[in-house]
Amino acid sequence: MSLNNYAKVIVNIGVTVEKGDLIKINFSPEHLPLVREISKEAYKNGAQYVCLNLRDSEVEKVRVRYLDEEFLEVYPKSVVENELNYAKSGYSTITIVAPTFSDKDSNCIERTMIVNKTKSIAMSPCRTYGMEHHNKWVVVNAPTKEWALQVFPNCPENEAIELLWKYIFEATKSNMENPILSWKQQNGMLKSITKKLNNYRFSGLRFVSERTDLTVRLANNHVWLGGSETTRDGKEFMSNIPVEEVWTMPNKYHVNGNVTTTKPIILEGQTIQELKLFFENGRVTKIEPEHEGFLKFLQTDDGAGMLGEVALVSANSSIAKTGITFKSTLFDENAACHIAFGQAYIDNILDGYIKTEEELTELGMNKSAVHEDIMIGDSSMSVFGLLEQEEILVMEKGDWKI
Repeated sequence: MSLNNYAKVIVNIGVTVEKGDLIKINFSPEHLPLVREISKEAYKNGAQYVCLNLRDSEVEKVRVRYLDEEFLEVYPKSVVENELNYAKSGYSTITIVAPTFSDKDSNCIERTMIVNKTKSIAMSPCRTYGMEHHNKWVVVNAPTKEWALQVFPNCPENEAIELLWKYIFEATKSNMENPILSWKQQNGMLKSITKKLNNYRFSGLRFVSERTDLTVRLANNHVWLGGSETTRDGKEFMSNIPVEEVWTMPNKYHVNGNVTTTKPIILEGQTIQELKLFFENGRVTKIEPEHEGFLKFLQTDDGAGMLGEVALVSANSSIAKTGITFKSTLFDENAACHIAFGQAYIDNILDGYIKTEEELTELGMNKSAVHEDIMIGDSSMSVFGLLEQEEILVMEKGDWKI
């Protein structure tokens, strides 16, 4: 029952399938039972066609390990063109993901970084097109054996998978009798918060905790978003499920201070714990302890080392209350305030779609081939909204005060 409820949430809340919709599902082999349920619900809602795109982490690992050196920094143009063709043909996209974890072979880690950087840069037109909200899209998680054993390492394999499913169903409200209604109520709560934040018109935010003191200026004419979003032609969708965050656009040139990560960063299959990052004028000037992999990520392109998003999340969100570190950005970002390096969302700026590239850059919008969320919040954090002559307490000890 919960699996079918999850499919209903994805179809009715995630990409709001309507009669005649074209749907593309990206998935791993272990997710086929969920894919079948999603397809059933999509066709019941009137979908015209459901296209399946299999992605296998094991095949990707084989590619990294055995790919000829000549092709490490080559990504087929045909793959990029095919992905763009689906998008420009109007397909709504459901992407089912699970974090992957690399082996300890240093050579494989290095090759993974090269391959992933090459892919990110090559696929940037697809990512930009998607983040401009031409079509409906949603990203969701589903367990794999590898991921489940990372979260519950002391459990037998089957028990770990069942336990992870339990928490996913709980976090996505799929264990409730009426999950669609519950998500509509959640959406209303997030919209209420964004309305208050937009009314304040803060010039910036200051994050203060036991391990963080960071000031982020917000882009002029920034827009706070939370919960559901809309495509350019006004169709509603929810890009991440679950979602507990509200987010907006920082001015990439004006980030100063220091911040310590509060949850693991899963990057290129590596788990990175407790980094302290020092910012000056938007760029990271120092990392403690030094981490070569993270530093290389920040050098993916000119925008990778600057911020494209700042998000507020209650430390008492439903996901935070589970007490589980999921080691998945999709879940962990909804348990803690966070910042994101890389590409910004154009709908976080007023009338962003009709502005020129020069105008957007002047406002401080970041452009990059990557987008990586870094969790910085905890129950000791306070967040202040900055006005011309005063500060407004937005969050105290990790919870809302507005």
